[in-house]
Amino acid sequence: MELRQLGHFLAIVEHGSLGRAALALNITEPALSKSIRRLEDSLQVSLFDRGTRGMTRTPFGDSFLQHARLIVGEIETTRQELDELRGISRGIVRIGARPSFNLTVLPRAVTRMQTSRPGVQAVVREGFMPNLITEVIQGDLDFIVVTEADDLDQSLTQEPLAMSPVGLMAQANDPLLRKGTLAAADLDGAKWILPLPTDPIRRQLEHALGTIGLDPVNVVAESNSVLFTMSYIRETGAVGFLPRATIELGLGWGRDDLAFLDVPELSWQRQLNIIRRRRASLSPPAQLMIRELKAVSEELGVGIT
Repeated sequence: MELRQLGHFLAIVEHGSLGRAALALNITEPALSKSIRRLEDSLQVSLFDRGTRGMTRTPFGDSFLQHARLIVGEIETTRQELDELRGISRGIVRIGARPSFNLTVLPRAVTRMQTSRPGVQAVVREGFMPNLITEVIQGDLDFIVVTEADDLDQSLTQEPLAMSPVGLMAQANDPLLRKGTLAAADLDGAKWILPLPTDPIRRQLEHALGTIGLDPVNVVAESNSVLFTMSYIRETGAVGFLPRATIELGLGWGRDDLAFLDVPELSWQRQLNIIRRRRASLSPPAQLMIRELKAVSEELGVGIT
């Protein structure tokens, strides 16, 4: 089955006869008839009943019609979007993300996009996940990059972007680092700074702590700010749960006073997803931005799923 044959089929449906369809397509009737026969042979059904009054669809033709229209329509939409992407020179893309992503992948992806499309403006918002989701629903953001969401609003859809390793951070001179691989008992007496209770990472961490028998812990501070959490660890010697990219992608701001503890039970990969409105088409700048996000994530080794 070829795209050209689908166009021939739809032309006959529109014009009602082989002759009028051939005239509209600027081909001969025998050529059009041969094309339809080949289409029917490939499908192993008859799409039309041929009579003196023209061509009428069979039940197979009725069923095939909706699929043919959908396929041709999708291909045309794809062509238009690709044309827009090739020719895009201006526009705005509005992105929401959590702090750790804003400090790692996103700046590089935006820079790359604007290198090839300097007229495209990026508006980046940072916030709590529930607030970001509300902004997507209201149309204030094109899409957001956040941890995989449970019980997502039916008006939204999410797709995997990358896997982001997370672990337990401490001061680089913390005596626990000299012990190498740590067990739960080694963390007795530690002071903790944790994400807010509404954060999905907090819930996942509490489950892990309970599994290894280290619940409750001594929580001395709570924050969803990556910068505050890292500064607090520097100042107090507490331990905190953070994405490994904050150090491994050079976000220590030239300082080597932080490091990740080797706690296998408290190290895992979190799923980062792109969340957007289900029924709204992404603008060409937003599509281009997502493409750059995936490319940069892969290059940095964040891990595309």
